[in-house]
Amino acid sequence: MSASQYLEDEDAKDSGPGRRQWISFWSLMGLQAQNAFNDKALQFTLVPLGAWVAAKAGAEWGTFLPHILGMLILVPFILFAPVAGWASDTFSKTRVIRLTAWMQLAVFLVVLYSFRMEFLPLAVACFFFLAVQSTILSPAKNGIIKELLGSSRLGFASGIMQMFTILAILVGQILIGIWFSARLETTGSGWTAGLLPMILVCLGAVVTLVMAYSIQVVPAASRKRFHLTLAISHFQQLGQLLGSRPLRLSALGIAYFWAFGAVVQFITLQIAAELYPDGHPNFGRATSYMMLAASGGIGVGSILGALINKRHIELGLNPLGGIIMTVSSVLIIVATPESWFFYTVLAFAGLGAAFFFVPINAFLQDECDPDQRGNILAGSALLNCLAMAGAVILQYVMQEVLNLTPTNQFLILALVSVVATCYVMRLLPRAFVKMLAFSALRAFYRIETIHPERMPEKGGVLLTPNHVSYLDALILTAASPRPVRFLMVSDYFEKPVVGKVAKLFDTVPISSKRAKDAIQVAAAAVKEGSVVCIFPEGELSRSGFMGEFKRGMELIARKADCLIQPVYLDGLWKSIFSAERGKFFWKKPRAIPFGVRVAFGEAWPAKEYRAGDVRRELNFLAGEVFARRHESAGTVKDFLRQRRPDHRALRWVNGVQVCSCTWGEVLELLEQREDLPASAQGHPGAEQWLEDWRALDGLDEEEWRGLLLNAHQLADPYNLGDGKAAVTIDSSLPQAVRRVWGLLLPVITRVEVVVLGPNDGASELGLLVRDKVPLRDLVGTVRMREVHRIARAAGVPLTLYLFGEGPQSGNDAEKEIFVGHESA
Repeated sequence: MSASQYLEDEDAKDSGPGRRQWISFWSLMGLQAQNAFNDKALQFTLVPLGAWVAAKAGAEWGTFLPHILGMLILVPFILFAPVAGWASDTFSKTRVIRLTAWMQLAVFLVVLYSFRMEFLPLAVACFFFLAVQSTILSPAKNGIIKELLGSSRLGFASGIMQMFTILAILVGQILIGIWFSARLETTGSGWTAGLLPMILVCLGAVVTLVMAYSIQVVPAASRKRFHLTLAISHFQQLGQLLGSRPLRLSALGIAYFWAFGAVVQFITLQIAAELYPDGHPNFGRATSYMMLAASGGIGVGSILGALINKRHIELGLNPLGGIIMTVSSVLIIVATPESWFFYTVLAFAGLGAAFFFVPINAFLQDECDPDQRGNILAGSALLNCLAMAGAVILQYVMQEVLNLTPTNQFLILALVSVVATCYVMRLLPRAFVKMLAFSALRAFYRIETIHPERMPEKGGVLLTPNHVSYLDALILTAASPRPVRFLMVSDYFEKPVVGKVAKLFDTVPISSKRAKDAIQVAAAAVKEGSVVCIFPEGELSRSGFMGEFKRGMELIARKADCLIQPVYLDGLWKSIFSAERGKFFWKKPRAIPFGVRVAFGEAWPAKEYRAGDVRRELNFLAGEVFARRHESAGTVKDFLRQRRPDHRALRWVNGVQVCSCTWGEVLELLEQREDLPASAQGHPGAEQWLEDWRALDGLDEEEWRGLLLNAHQLADPYNLGDGKAAVTIDSSLPQAVRRVWGLLLPVITRVEVVVLGPNDGASELGLLVRDKVPLRDLVGTVRMREVHRIARAAGVPLTLYLFGEGPQSGNDAEKEIFVGHESA
């Protein structure tokens, strides 16, 4: 079985990676972390050890030993990267990983011997062979991730690998650097100071070997014969990488990340050497602290990058990283070495570098052909090495030849970062703006996506959502697994700000005067394979309910012969961007963050869908969303427990006295089947309201869930009482209306109920107003028209919902009178 067949089989599984794959992935993360720790531990032992040995010998080579070590890391990648890529493609990546684990153990055994013999050249040679081991490991460890987890988790996996790597580097630098400095102060001998840390590292190599054998064996991608030309084929691999523009740009960005890190590392080593010259014991400690700040920033950035890229690769993070890198390079110029500000700026530089790296690294891996992934990643590693080699040479020239101070070197780095960031911004303006917009959006809105897997992975799709608020397009774009294009009248494209934003979001311009042209343009966009959104209602809802569907949706779908996918947006009616409460924007948010849900329906061919079908599917999705939103409601008693037992549930007027009961008393009535409260006995409205709860508690589960769903569907648009005022219920209403409007809706909207008996009217409302009971909504039969008229004349602005009457009169809306139906 080839790797591509293996991936196809894995993608065919609907449950994603299994337990075995996750164990393999986390074992790989542990192996990579241990490998990175060991590499840095040896390097940051040799750097201060070399400075100490050179100082003892009175030699000057200790100042450029870090550059020598830096080049020794890179040379194996330049020489052997093609062979490493060939091995990763030809043999099982798992077996290649296991071979490198054995190589690492052998190298560190020789390192121990060199320290015991106090022979620095042998230790430096071991460092070179450790770099050879890392060269062979690199394409195998990167290439196996997709084979273990699949494409959808590459962004997450890339961030986690980067996090583990950076944390391991961080611990290696800090632990070994500080440990070496402390032992050098105690023993006075660099060899003795470094021996014990190397024993620890050797034991770590044994742990690495164990983890290598915990990784699942994956099949080889392909069988390729070895030939001598492989030794010089690295430029061909690099050419293969650079031949594709997306891969080329991604690889160049990754190379810039490594070059930036190399320059920062060598500049900080120069700063530490100037602070503590001649092999001073604090030299190792100072370099460790500086690397702690930079690596810590990269570690935090990698964690955040992994979370941001968890569901999909977010390329907009790349320009943001470039901006942070540029600003940090400027700020560090004015920072005093070893000050808290200096370390903070170094950390922010690392954070920006991680933001820059994580998304393009995941993108590069995802874009690779499975059978060529080893070659592509080996080519990328070669490019990284060339970039870092250039960075080492550049920093050496700036330090030793031009005698530039670290401040001047950081200034040059800042200028280079400005150029790189501007270029990235030019390449990814849409991704950057969308990322900023969606980040701000998610700060205020908690978006739950339901059934995103229903969206087809490829091909043109026409989305048909309900239209509730001005924020619908952004919410839908943030929730969609694929980029969404929206239709906009072409006149807006001529406006400076709106036009630029519309182009950034790849909006489809349509004519407002020529309907046929608009339909053809929209259909062409769908035919191109885009996901295009049209709001079938053609305007924002002014009531929270779906309006009439226009014919444009059907015409576009037929013209494009595409798939139609209904999408239901839930929860946005109560946002400040809807017409709820009779106005847009200028109202207090109900909650921050505000919860909304986006539910994707099944995609069907246009010939099988009409406007009525789309509307029915949206209603079905609405029911599913509401059921999911309140699936924990359980029984009627569970539903009542949503309200605090000491809060007032019901008021009624008995004679001239205003009486009440709490939700706790209602719940006791249902749980213990007690008699009605004495004050309710004799009042038909109160008795009936409480008996309605008893009857509701006796319903079967299906009927109860249906009623609850109906209530939740009405809760958003009507919002009885606005969470503050009581809702007044006429006891003469039909039972179906009383159950929804008098029992369930008040619990959902968290308001109390005022019940009017058959003989109650305006005088009873007057007593309630005298007791300062806030009133807003009145739900009743035709007899409530007179009550409503008297109340409004007395200065009580009631909204009347009438049931059991004919069509609404022409001027009823002006009087805040609305006619409903029992089916509502």
